[in-house]
Amino acid sequence: MSNPLRSIAMWTLNVCSGVCIIIVNKKLMGSKGYNFNFPTCLCALHFLFTSMSSKVGTMLGICAPVDKSIVFPWRDLWTFTVVANLSIISLNSSLMFNSIVLYQISKLAIVPFTCLVEMAWYSRQFSMGTIFCIVLTLVGMAMVSISELRVSTNVIGVVIALSSIVFAGLQQLLCRHYQTKHSMPSNDLLAQTALSQGSTLLIFGPAMDWMFSQRWVNTYEFTDIRAFHFLLLSCILAMGVNFSQFLVLGKFSAVTFQLMGHLKTMLVLLLGWYFFGGVVTVTQTMGMFLAIGGMVGYGVTTAPTKKVEVAPNDEEMASAEMLKTPSNLDRVNGGGK
Repeated sequence: MSNPLRSIAMWTLNVCSGVCIIIVNKKLMGSKGYNFNFPTCLCALHFLFTSMSSKVGTMLGICAPVDKSIVFPWRDLWTFTVVANLSIISLNSSLMFNSIVLYQISKLAIVPFTCLVEMAWYSRQFSMGTIFCIVLTLVGMAMVSISELRVSTNVIGVVIALSSIVFAGLQQLLCRHYQTKHSMPSNDLLAQTALSQGSTLLIFGPAMDWMFSQRWVNTYEFTDIRAFHFLLLSCILAMGVNFSQFLVLGKFSAVTFQLMGHLKTMLVLLLGWYFFGGVVTVTQTMGMFLAIGGMVGYGVTTAPTKKVEVAPNDEEMASAEMLKTPSNLDRVNGGGK
């Protein structure tokens, strides 16, 4: 395959898998779908599948082999594990409880949150243009959230969406911090943390999901075989998200990554409205345009000319979905997820 065709194929796989996993998860977990109200257990299944895909990718030479000489201290490992798991759980829970509009717009607010933390904690300086774009995105997020409350009075959903911004932002900051501190590339960080994240999600996931739905995951009945098909498809797409991230990392410029991210956002919003309907108010529409416009402006004012190197977040593994963000603090993510 020629280089242009290969690039198009990688680009398409990354965008399609990142968009489709959100739509599939919403159908699987949502009240208008199959009511698989177990976001934590779903994250654990994603970890199992993506871990297998990473191992296969390493065997096939697609992913770089893990440097076993790198030592990740236990304290750092478990700090990252707790924050990363809270990030994944809150993102998937936000998707389950909220409309796709609020879910996707709240993800856009992760970048402004990390910037605000860097300004306050690390005294990082931003240009007035960048600050304006950050404020614009936050205003858009606020408009969508307030409109969501007026339409559905879903206070819990909005609280979860806001918490997902905090935890996902903290995960990005920790991801960059530990990569710098331990001179650890993204693949090694993922390999070092996958076991602890996956095992804790499997152990504590059922109890956490019971708090959300008052049901145990083992009581869920696949009365409609399509629910099982969607669960399997969700896991396959999680592998696709993870796999495509390894393919595109370092292959495209930061501007291309930003364009991919904005394309995903627009596709998620449009497909979410098409498949799940719902009321999209004038305030929500204005908020969406403000938030997306803010992120586009942020990308223009901060984009480096070199190719990006991003850290893995598990998007969703909802994980890798978040690697697309223009801040280069990424994770993944994601998120997913």
